[in-house]
Amino acid sequence: MKNVAMLFLVGVVLTLTFVPSISAAEPQVAFGGGGPSLGLFMPSMTRINAFVEDAGFQPFEGNLFLIGGSGGGGLAPGATYGGSGWAAWIESSRGERHAEYSAGFGGFEMGYALGGDASSILGIGLTLGGGAVELALTEELQAVPLEFGPRGIVVEPTRFTYDSVFFFAAPYIEMQVQLLDWVGIGVRGGVVWSPIELNGSDEGPLEAPVLAPSGPYVSLSVVFGGITWLDSPGEGAP
Repeated sequence: MKNVAMLFLVGVVLTLTFVPSISAAEPQVAFGGGGPSLGLFMPSMTRINAFVEDAGFQPFEGNLFLIGGSGGGGLAPGATYGGSGWAAWIESSRGERHAEYSAGFGGFEMGYALGGDASSILGIGLTLGGGAVELALTEELQAVPLEFGPRGIVVEPTRFTYDSVFFFAAPYIEMQVQLLDWVGIGVRGGVVWSPIELNGSDEGPLEAPVLAPSGPYVSLSVVFGGITWLDSPGEGAP
């Protein structure tokens, strides 16, 4: 997965570096907007699941659910700028033991709109930012019965938490399709790569694992904003 992320990152960086310098096309449209997003994040969970299973908890299965938002704008063809933020989580249970992995991350975006018109925009970009992750392992202990009395002693759950702060780079490709003058939909696919992280533990008997997420993601967003011709189609656009 790291190799795929690196190849994708290098490809986007090279495109952002050389395409604007060799492109002779004049910007045709301007666009801007933002809104909420939903998606799926598919990071590699192999090391995390090994740690969770060694601790006696159920490994995570499936992908992480993403919820967040993004916004930005620019010219097409031309440079684009914006920002995005996300929350992602997944849970598992085994008997009285419950594991939860949650992450929050966001950053600044810079990209290049490869082309488009008043109905749609196609572009690539790179998100640079940071975030934090928490892995919580909770065990609900059974009540201790008393010789007299119906309830017994209720024991507080045992909870261990492991944390990570990380920095990431996330190349992406996206398309915005305008539905009305003021609203459209955005589709994005990319890869999150987290090369720098700091791991720690609030409390727990095991050494803190590597938690920073790296992997592909896809998202669908509602974009409140518009796309407009810089000149009327009859004057400045073919």
